[in-house]
Amino acid sequence: MDENTIETKIKWLVEDFLDDLDSWFSADIKCCEKCYSDFIKNWPMIIQRSNEFFSIDLESFYAGSRRIKENYSLKEFVDNIHLVKCPRCGESIEDIIYPFEFHFCIDEDFEFDVNLLKQTILETPFIVLKNSLANRVFDVINEQIAFTEKTLIDFPLYRGRVIKKEDICGDSFLAPPKELTREGRYNHNGIPVIYSANKKITCYNELRKPENDFFIAEFSLKKKLILLNLNNINAFDEKNDLLKSIVWSSLCSAKTEDEAKHKPEYYFTRFISDCCKYLGFDGLIYPSVQIGTGENYVFFDTNLFSDKNLITYYEYKKQA
Repeated sequence: MDENTIETKIKWLVEDFLDDLDSWFSADIKCCEKCYSDFIKNWPMIIQRSNEFFSIDLESFYAGSRRIKENYSLKEFVDNIHLVKCPRCGESIEDIIYPFEFHFCIDEDFEFDVNLLKQTILETPFIVLKNSLANRVFDVINEQIAFTEKTLIDFPLYRGRVIKKEDICGDSFLAPPKELTREGRYNHNGIPVIYSANKKITCYNELRKPENDFFIAEFSLKKKLILLNLNNINAFDEKNDLLKSIVWSSLCSAKTEDEAKHKPEYYFTRFISDCCKYLGFDGLIYPSVQIGTGENYVFFDTNLFSDKNLITYYEYKKQA
């Protein structure tokens, strides 16, 4: 094969590579090993909830490919794969790629807008509605309440506490008084809400897997409530792709240091909570950032949980 033919052939490598990628995974490259950390920092929910996000090294890709293996030797592939650029960071592909496809549309400038919003919240949190992305989120939530049906809570909800056995009583699992209420993912300092989960294991993980003195209380509400379900993003209409993007992004799903006094990861989730409370929702259902299964519930009316609907409480230890 002469040099001109080889050069022409290599020019097709990028297109053949992308065609094989699409036919095999039905996805594009979302990041490479050079920008993986930044991608996960911006989209933490992918690691926590998606079973479609994975990595593949280039030799394995070659072995499983169709067009690439038919048209290029392994040496030609390895020597020229640098022609393929990572769409996220623009660097040449070298070893590992991460194919993935979001099941919703993301605005081209979404990550830039998110970072701008984070900066606005950090510097001037009380005028966050001056930010265009925050305004759009408020409008989307406002549209949701018009067709959100009431959810019948006819199943047990669980609350966990790390507490000494001799100190425990039924009141231990009720809402704290205002003066003892610290900021949470969906509440401000001094404004108590009720956090709960639909699985005991979710409570256990949310409290960072305590080894000792961990108790769980079971409540039965038997009420119909208007809840914004952030856990079921597929239930949202296509026009609400923005809300889906928010849920999967670091605005809603970033982890935080447990004992930190400064928790910027909570700023925007508290904004969402304020929007819901203002617009008439009774609370939210949201995914755990600690575990890939289960649902968390937050209720604005703390009187929903009382000693009257407390079924039982007991010490909990995870099964081996």
